[in-house]
Amino acid sequence: MAEFLGQKKPKKISTEPNSGFNAIGKPIPIERKTAADEHLKQMEIKDPKDRFRCIASVSNKLENDDPYGAMGEAMRYLDLTGSYRLMAVLLTGPES
Repeated sequence: MAEFLGQKKPKKISTEPNSGFNAIGKPIPIERKTAADEHLKQMEIKDPKDRFRCIASVSNKLENDDPYGAMGEAMRYLDLTGSYRLMAVLLTGPES
C-alpha cells in the first residue's frame, strides 16, 4: 500500500497552450521578445538600451511567476496601459 513512498513524484505534463495566463511561470520565446521590442518602438521608447532593459526585467518577472513584479518593472518605462500591452505581447503568441 505504501509502495509509492520514497519515489519521485511524476511530473505533470501540460497539454495546454503556452499562451495567455498559462505562459506565466514559463520561459518566454525569443519571438515574443522580438515582437515586444517592435511594440515598444511603436510606443515611442526610442532608446534601444531602455527597450532591452524593460523587456529583460519584465520577462524575468513573468518567467518567475511574478506578474505583479512584472507590472512594477514595466511601469518604470511605460504608463499603466502600456505595461498591460507589453505583458500581453510577451504572454501571447501569434495566431496559428
